[in-house]
Amino acid sequence: MLTNPLKIILLTCCSLLLFTTLHAQNLEGIWKGYTAAESQGWYYSTGSYIMEIRQTAAGKYSGRAWFYETPQLYGELTVTGQRNDSAGNWRFEEIKFNEITVPKNHSARLAVMSLRLFDIEGETVLQGSMISYSKYTGKVHSKRVLRLSKLSATEIAALQIPHRHKTIPATDTTSLPPRKDTIPALSAAPAPAQRKNRLQGSYDISNPEIDISLYDYGTIDHDTVTVFFNGTKVADRQELTGKPLRIHLTADPGREYQELVLHANNLGDIPPNTSKMIILTSDKRYELRVTSSETENAMIRFRLVRILSDSGF
Repeated sequence: MLTNPLKIILLTCCSLLLFTTLHAQNLEGIWKGYTAAESQGWYYSTGSYIMEIRQTAAGKYSGRAWFYETPQLYGELTVTGQRNDSAGNWRFEEIKFNEITVPKNHSARLAVMSLRLFDIEGETVLQGSMISYSKYTGKVHSKRVLRLSKLSATEIAALQIPHRHKTIPATDTTSLPPRKDTIPALSAAPAPAQRKNRLQGSYDISNPEIDISLYDYGTIDHDTVTVFFNGTKVADRQELTGKPLRIHLTADPGREYQELVLHANNLGDIPPNTSKMIILTSDKRYELRVTSSETENAMIRFRLVRILSDSGF
């Protein structure tokens, strides 16, 4: 058992290490990613999110954010942030809407974010909770997960932000690269172009709601996948196990064909990257084995068909 003085020394050293590590991390830049909500074990992609971060003082930040959920629900916000040394994270808060478009019978609320910094396979990621509260009762209105990746200079140069034809003014600091960011509709990063999409299943659906469950196929060997639906990322670097990775999808009624793409982030311990997929539609259940590799993505295609009534209308 450690003596009290030794405990104090070790705790002090750990605190200093955490403090030093946090201070060494620079959040300034532009971050892009998505929000997702969980309900009864199902994960729902709720939209895209971009945040520009500038440091204003030691441990304090300001900036702007853009969100895009649908063509009728998007906007720009002012955000502030502060480092929390004791918790080892950052607290960002949306403090006002600069511009917002919402559909009828819908309300939008400002959110508070508690984010941690991660290095995932060489990618710098800010990830954590995003909670909005009722302005009347103070109770939680919605709780989501926010995942943002720091953009490189090349990615910033090609950046698109939802629904506004203007440029982002250059920052006063020198830590951010120059930007020429035009702004109409954002969609999450598409599946890497260098891989071919190989069709592994095709199904007709009469209802736009689709539930997907993904498992590792056979031996669990640490396969991880990123999943895209109609070009939008709906699951990112998720490891497949014996428990289902559940994803709820809503087909775009303006498209006849909907495309689900599985991109292998690795080949696991036993190549190739293989998963069992269960598809639940309004009236059908499908089960299939899908395989992806370093050269091919697995693609499932859905055709949204109209069912005519007995009268023909």
